[in-house]
Amino acid sequence: MEPTKERLTFIDVMRGIAVLWMIETHVNDVVLSNHFKSGSFYTLLNISNGMVAVSFLFCAGAGFWLASIKKLSDYRSFKPPFWRYLRRLGLILLIAYWLHFPALSLDKLYKLTNADWISFFQIDILQTIVYSSLIAIILVLLIPDFRILPVIFLIFTFIFGFLAPIVLSWDSMSVLPPYIGTFFARYPISKFPLFPWSGYFFGGAALTAFFMSSENKKKLSIWLFSVFFVLMFLLFFTRDLTNYTDSFKEWWISNPAHFLFRLSCAIWVFSFLYLIENIYKNNQVGKVLRLFGQESLLVYTFHLLLVYGYVANFGMKYYVGNRLNWMGSFLIIIALWFFCYALAFAWKSIKEKDIKTARLVLVAVFLLFIIIFILNPA
Repeated sequence: MEPTKERLTFIDVMRGIAVLWMIETHVNDVVLSNHFKSGSFYTLLNISNGMVAVSFLFCAGAGFWLASIKKLSDYRSFKPPFWRYLRRLGLILLIAYWLHFPALSLDKLYKLTNADWISFFQIDILQTIVYSSLIAIILVLLIPDFRILPVIFLIFTFIFGFLAPIVLSWDSMSVLPPYIGTFFARYPISKFPLFPWSGYFFGGAALTAFFMSSENKKKLSIWLFSVFFVLMFLLFFTRDLTNYTDSFKEWWISNPAHFLFRLSCAIWVFSFLYLIENIYKNNQVGKVLRLFGQESLLVYTFHLLLVYGYVANFGMKYYVGNRLNWMGSFLIIIALWFFCYALAFAWKSIKEKDIKTARLVLVAVFLLFIIIFILNPA
């Protein structure tokens, strides 16, 4: 069963919305004055911001399942599509750790502290996507009956989501090497440890598997839209009852009810975008969102460099700081949306015209980094 382009549209759009909201989240984090970070509006905005990473992971799981449907025999026979997939995961992982590289100088590298190296090995959203994908591909290779994989993925969804309180209470950094311990370490060591965050990846894969096998996708989407709309509000407004710790903040970090709340939100958006797909899929808004979704890795990388100044510390965080009001922050967000769209459009055009040129650009960027890294004095 091979998914058509129409079925992929709403997933790309969901990822595209997450990209735009990601930019909003990070810009407000860096430039908005702390004076404005309070009140009901900011609280609601902050809750919605928490869905950005969830959506990325959920869509990554959905994309994994769709690719597995098309290339199952190639994956299990270790044909070129399998190695191309691993190569892409390797590139994503390279970018993920490059963004957290602790020094832009070979001389400085010898002077790094343990804290610097732990920061380098932290698990961010890209690392979580890659490691979740590797677990998923291993399951695809090991389990011969493809029909039971959706159930296995659903089980993994709840394993990662429901065991998070136990795993995050474990001091993994004291018993494991840093590059392994960060997989399970809670914030602030790792922003997106595998527990519970991988659960959203497997949730996206499992739901997409059941969705794609449904004979009546519209009827299923209506059911999902209705049930999870109720469930997400029920889970949110009963959080006082499901909070089993003295710290209310802990509900937002590791509580299984919070995991289900966010997963319900993702499923609701997934079903909603499918139901209204005919409204946007052929208009300009849909095309823009889809482009953002398809080029999410580029936009993710570029905007982090611009906003946070990763690697070279030249971003808004260092030159603007938390000094702007809502209007100033809003204008930067809009400008960055337009700039990132132009960049994504140009990059997609280059890839479609000549993929070898696009690969050469990537190699040139990393070579430039290596040269600067070697020659830059401490």
